[in-house]
Amino acid sequence: MRRRKTWLVYGSLLLILLIVFCWPQKLDDNFLELSTCPACYGQGLCPAVNENEYTGTPKINLVGFSKWKIMKLINVKNVYYGQSNSMPVVLKKLAHDSELHEYNTKLCKANKEGDNCDVSLAIKSVLARNSLNIAQVINRYPHIFETSEGVKCNHNRSLYNLYENYMNIDSGPYQQHHFITMLAVNMEPLILNAFRDGWFPALHGMCGRVMVEEYIGPTLTELGHTPWHARADYARQLIEMAQDFSSGKFLLYMTDVSLDNFAVNSNGKVKLIDAENIVLVDPAVDGLDHSEHINEGFGCRDCLSFSYEDLCGHVMADHNFFAVCKGMLSSHAFSRDLPSGLLHDPPGWVRKEHPRLMSLIEECARPESHTSIVPQRRQAAAALHTQLMQVLHKLGRA
Repeated sequence: MRRRKTWLVYGSLLLILLIVFCWPQKLDDNFLELSTCPACYGQGLCPAVNENEYTGTPKINLVGFSKWKIMKLINVKNVYYGQSNSMPVVLKKLAHDSELHEYNTKLCKANKEGDNCDVSLAIKSVLARNSLNIAQVINRYPHIFETSEGVKCNHNRSLYNLYENYMNIDSGPYQQHHFITMLAVNMEPLILNAFRDGWFPALHGMCGRVMVEEYIGPTLTELGHTPWHARADYARQLIEMAQDFSSGKFLLYMTDVSLDNFAVNSNGKVKLIDAENIVLVDPAVDGLDHSEHINEGFGCRDCLSFSYEDLCGHVMADHNFFAVCKGMLSSHAFSRDLPSGLLHDPPGWVRKEHPRLMSLIEECARPESHTSIVPQRRQAAAALHTQLMQVLHKLGRA
């Protein structure tokens, strides 16, 4: 009799779980967390996202496993897939639920309230007390931004560049509130909007605490065993990305180079699909060291070690080349899924005609702090790029 009651209890619990979680997930006010606004990412895309807004705008629909509520239990990254006018898109909440809760708590603290305050009112109060001055808020409440890569250097011009570009897509009364929230939680939408140079997905917009961006395609992890010539072209593009990010008006240093963070579109173009972990540097800031900072790989052998102080304090650094070569191309790459690197197992004719190609990868990747020789990482990366171009040209793919 007791066993039967136990089975009835378990059966009832299972039935409740099935009813609650095996049910279509709606893109409604609750999912979008609209009650937190303006402590959210924006509301410009809500007519196309929010199912509760009845407009003539075509709606974005969740697809695949993303459309079931059970994904809330297992989707800790809060990344969902959908369709917009038959085009695939990605919906991101930009943080784990626990991280979003932590941001709420920090806002409440800044407003001298309890942990469960109304964040929609708290952020209005915080900004009003600081005359809507974003720089003042950043300096006065550093605890709100302690996990943000965007303010590690706190170079005013680079932050203003993000804000100036953001004003082009959000002209509403709460643009500062939305900007502060994204800068504190995850600045990916700000990066995608400000740097439209082809290395990032296209940004569709934001609604509540959800951003929508272009779906690119399979990640480099998934493409790690495609034909070598295709991987050679991906490597060529990664080196070009490192070069572009390391020069120009503002410098972007990648601090998370997992192969899962890069994807390839239908035209073979490599793009960075996770732009949260980027350090922004303004090389025009007075007082920076004009020598090149060399990333010597201190701290660990199998991870990307770096110093914010060094990246922020120099007008140039070889960090991105180290990140690409050591993190993804080297025969001792960081990736657990592809530990032998993206260019593993080159064809015999490549080894014969380009005997230095594989050694150039290691020259670019190898920290040389144990010697008195200054690493020539940029030169090794440039030589590697040249050899990859020669290979691709011979194959008719350059």
